[in-house]
Amino acid sequence: MDTQTLLSPPAVKPPTVVGEVYLSVIIPAYNEERRIGKTLAQIRKYLDAQSYTYEVIISDDGSKDTTVPVVKIIQEGWPQLKLITAIQNQGKGAAVKRAMLSANGKYMLFTDADNATPLDEIDKLWPYVDTFPIVFGSRHIKGAHIHIHQAQHRKLLSRASNLLIRTVAVPGVWDTQCGFKLFERNAGKNIFANVRLERFGFDIEAFVIARQLGYPFKEVGIEWYNDPDSRVRAGKEAIRTLKDLFRIKLNMMRGKYLQVGYIQDFTLPRRPGTL
Repeated sequence: MDTQTLLSPPAVKPPTVVGEVYLSVIIPAYNEERRIGKTLAQIRKYLDAQSYTYEVIISDDGSKDTTVPVVKIIQEGWPQLKLITAIQNQGKGAAVKRAMLSANGKYMLFTDADNATPLDEIDKLWPYVDTFPIVFGSRHIKGAHIHIHQAQHRKLLSRASNLLIRTVAVPGVWDTQCGFKLFERNAGKNIFANVRLERFGFDIEAFVIARQLGYPFKEVGIEWYNDPDSRVRAGKEAIRTLKDLFRIKLNMMRGKYLQVGYIQDFTLPRRPGTL
C-alpha cells in the first residue's frame, strides 16, 4: 500500500464516455472573487476539448466577498458548473468533503482555486487509475517541476512539515499537501465519509484512512506554479497543520481509524499480473 513514484508516465487518454459523468472536478473556494473566474475559464477550455463527460463543482466555504455571485454568473452559460455553498466558513477540508460526497463522477479530482497545478496535468494521472484508486500530484519527487518557487522561509517550513508528516502519520508519501488528487468514485466517497478534520490536516487524514481501508495510491510528479499573491500565511498554516497532525496521531493511538467503514461498493482494482 506504499506510494509509487513516477518519472515519465506514458501518454494515455481516458476513453470516450457518453451518459454518466466521467470526471468531477472539485474546487474548494473561500474569498476567491479575484481568481475564480480566470481559473474556471482555463478549466473549461481544457475540459470542453476532452471526449468524456464532466462536471465542475465549486464548494464555497462561506465566502464574504463576491465569489458566489461570480460563480452564479458563470453558471448561466455553463450547465456542467455546479455550486455548493456553506453558511459560514468551516475550513478547506469541510468544503472538499461536501463536494466529494455529492459528486457524480466515476473519477473525482480536487484541485485548488489558484490553479497552481494546471488541469491538463491530469493526463499524467490517467495511466494509473486502473491499478490505483488514488493517484495524486506531488511537488517533491522526481518528475515534478516547480515553475514559480515559494519564498525561502515558506519552502523550508513546507519541507520540514512534510518530513514530520511522513514520520508521524504517512510514511512513504512525499507531498501530502499538494492540492491535486484524483480518486476513483467509491474510494473517494468511502475515504471522505470518514474524514473528521475540517481544515488543513484533512489531506493527511485522508491518506491514513485510505491505508486503513486498504486502498493503494500512487504519487506522480507534476507541474506547479506558486501563487505569489497567496493569502495563506506560512507560519499560521504550519501551526494549524501541526495541530491537526497531533489530532491525527492521537486518533491513531486511540484506534479511531480502525473503526472506519465503507459507504460505497468496495472493489480494489486488479494489479497487473494478477488473476
